[in-house]
Amino acid sequence: MFLVLLACVPQLARAFMGRTPILNVLYNTNILLELVILILFFRDSYSTKKRNMLFIVLATVCVVSGVVSVFLFGFYAKFLTEWLCVNNLMYTAWTLILLYDLYDNDEKLSELAPSLLCYLSGLFLYSSCTMLIFSFWYYIMTKRDSYLNNLWIIHDLFNIFMYLIFSFGFFIEIKARHLTRKNGI
Repeated sequence: MFLVLLACVPQLARAFMGRTPILNVLYNTNILLELVILILFFRDSYSTKKRNMLFIVLATVCVVSGVVSVFLFGFYAKFLTEWLCVNNLMYTAWTLILLYDLYDNDEKLSELAPSLLCYLSGLFLYSSCTMLIFSFWYYIMTKRDSYLNNLWIIHDLFNIFMYLIFSFGFFIEIKARHLTRKNGI
């Protein structure tokens, strides 16, 4: 839930302030905080040492990519889309590894909260599909008359799908808690 609220800040700022330099700071801060939240979300999710090690390696790639991006471009000068694309690639990998882990582990699958599948699906759809769009960020921003500007429609749709799927997950989780309290379990 915190991730959803966090992502609202730069989006609302862009809507009210337009494209100002402070947006770079907000978007880059969002990339960093999103990474921290998702590392905390995924860190204890895998059932084997090999998958945990793979998660650690991929998380390290995200951190190193962020440090290199900040070192090369600064935190304020530009929106660090390179770092965002690397992170989205890693989030996609983490999700796929976790889904494989669930598939491979019947006991873990039987204990799975349905809301987790919603969160994983929303994250997977958004991060995998928007990675390409953000890789063209600077080209799209400089070529306003390009057909590639239509990619923002795809981005917006996947953003909407992600939040709808997250909302469905929140609904499922709240409903399950309500039923648990009602039945005294």
